[in-house]
Amino acid sequence: MRALVFLSFFISIFLFSCNQITEQNIDPNFVLCLFNKEETPTSFLLVESLDEDEDASIQIPLSTSRIGEREYLQKKGSFYRLSDNSSVFTKYQLQGASLIPVDSLQLRNNNIETVSWKDEENLLAVCREDIAEKKSQARVYQINVKEMKIVREDTIILPHATDEFWALHVGLVDFDKGDLWLAYSFFKSKGKYGHTTSDTTYYATINYGNLEIRNVQKETRSTYPGGYNIIQSYSFKDEIGDYYFMTNPGIALGNNVKLPTAIFRKKKGQHLVDATYMINISDAIGNHAYGMWYVGDGKAVIRNEQKNLYTDFSNFHSVYQFEYRVVDLKTGAIEKINFPLDKGTQKENVWSDDQYIYVAIDDSNDEHRVWKYNLKTKEVSKGIKLPNTTNYTVRLDYLK
Repeated sequence: MRALVFLSFFISIFLFSCNQITEQNIDPNFVLCLFNKEETPTSFLLVESLDEDEDASIQIPLSTSRIGEREYLQKKGSFYRLSDNSSVFTKYQLQGASLIPVDSLQLRNNNIETVSWKDEENLLAVCREDIAEKKSQARVYQINVKEMKIVREDTIILPHATDEFWALHVGLVDFDKGDLWLAYSFFKSKGKYGHTTSDTTYYATINYGNLEIRNVQKETRSTYPGGYNIIQSYSFKDEIGDYYFMTNPGIALGNNVKLPTAIFRKKKGQHLVDATYMINISDAIGNHAYGMWYVGDGKAVIRNEQKNLYTDFSNFHSVYQFEYRVVDLKTGAIEKINFPLDKGTQKENVWSDDQYIYVAIDDSNDEHRVWKYNLKTKEVSKGIKLPNTTNYTVRLDYLK
């Protein structure tokens, strides 16, 4: 399986900063991460508003070559990433038209599979470790991002079920009432597309004090829970604290396509996943989905493929095929939003407020724009148009 990391980090060259550009006097509320055409650098576009008439912006080049710079964390205007070259975890802040390194930490690992905020200052980061003995080993870090120090660093061995499927995927992490909760599955190498995932998902409840595994729950209705949530969201907590998450067995992630994409729930204060609750996305729409975002009032947005439009994984990312739908988490009802078809395998490109869902889309007319969906009237309208140099809009983050 392809190893994923935070933003590619070249300390001696760019330190995630930009070439100096003309500053505008704006107070940005949003940042969009753009993969650009030809040899134009990947960039951040900082804007105050997502509305169509927005014209004040700052664009920050992130490198001098086209590299996949999107695997980062953003929280309240600070940016965090892990270098795949040096295993250095660095914090950056915006200052005018530049991203300035503030502090850094040395980690043992150079990639992170999934993260969760334990509280406003402490990040839980889980790394999968491949070791010769074929033990399913994960390393868990607790990082205080305010003080930029490692509070805890521990190794957890999660026994695999078979010798055939032994490589570990940790897709979700949560912290509740002093316990660590991990959702994971196992995969093996397979032919052209690299891997396939076993038919079982596991949920482990672990005492965070002594790392004793309290219980392991098995789920066979779907597999490949969550994913690399530094690239795309797959879970959230609603207003009452219930935890919802998505499984992703489609070709782009788990690659066990006979099992359905589904939404599951772990109720607040409970360690076990609710066995009576499942929304079968694939049954309802006839396709797999990737990505899930909460938009309030018991509803979420999902992003689904259309299997009749792509050939195989070789053109999966480049075909205009992706739709967006609203899922009612109470009834299971799913309703399509009439946005233009989107391209790109995985994106963190959805945000919402009390009135609108905002989605950054790259359409078949080579127009790159944020589109708006009115949650009350269900009307679709145009938002801000992005630069013509854009190829893929891979992230939309709220800074405040």
